[in-house]
Amino acid sequence: MTCSSRFTALTISIMTVFALSACQPKVDNKSDDNETVTEATATQSVAQTPVSEANIDEEAITDNANNTSVDMVRLTEDYTKAMSRMNDEIMIGMSYNDPDTAFAKSMLGLYRGAISMAELQLKYGTDQQMRQLAQRIIDSQSEKIGVMNKWLASHPDIANPKPNTEAMQQGYADIVGSMNYRMRLGINAATADLAFARAMLPHQLATVAIAKEQLRYGTDVEMRRAAVQLTKEQPSIIAPLQAWLEKNDKAPVNIDFEQENAEEDSLAEENLELAEDIESETKATN
Repeated sequence: MTCSSRFTALTISIMTVFALSACQPKVDNKSDDNETVTEATATQSVAQTPVSEANIDEEAITDNANNTSVDMVRLTEDYTKAMSRMNDEIMIGMSYNDPDTAFAKSMLGLYRGAISMAELQLKYGTDQQMRQLAQRIIDSQSEKIGVMNKWLASHPDIANPKPNTEAMQQGYADIVGSMNYRMRLGINAATADLAFARAMLPHQLATVAIAKEQLRYGTDVEMRRAAVQLTKEQPSIIAPLQAWLEKNDKAPVNIDFEQENAEEDSLAEENLELAEDIESETKATN
């Protein structure tokens, strides 16, 4: 397998993100004024606000904030582990020579990562809308893992790079590098619900971006069909995340992924339909 020097550098930088996060020093749980301090709250410049809008007394607010802070330390560690596992599998996929196997393997990592984060939301989160969305992600992505595993079982990677392999790898490296950076910023949040929404949004946007890379470089009809399906389905997850964050996130993290325009998306779908027609005609002839 061959990669450009820039791809190699980006690969190293992506891995470094998690190496650095694992080496973060632990912060004392209490400061001089007996308020709980965590990595998630110490880096924020704005004052922490109560999670609930209910009118409760100040002592109850303080107790709830302290309990939440303890959970957030554990939550941040759990998110970092889940993201590292996801990143490891994606890194294997994006190093493949064949764009189709690279897509399938990378999507396995993304699907498993999404499920892990959704499970953390169900474990730590309290917002019902985000919990329902997390359960929907678990249900849908679990089924897709089986599809990708089945396809990969009969489609191993090829021995030598294709003419578009390096471009595919570079595109994946750019997308995954941006995703990891945004997700790491996202989990540095005041509440579990906010951490989930902030981390899941760049994840879902990256999923769409990688699906479009598959439509640009892949040739396998089944994988191209899966990519088109992703571009149509993911907005149903992205839209509620964006709406929830717009309402609840007081310090939003900027997320910027290259988005294909509608004309290019339409062309990709037309190419897929043409490939499907050719496949059907070939089977009928044989």
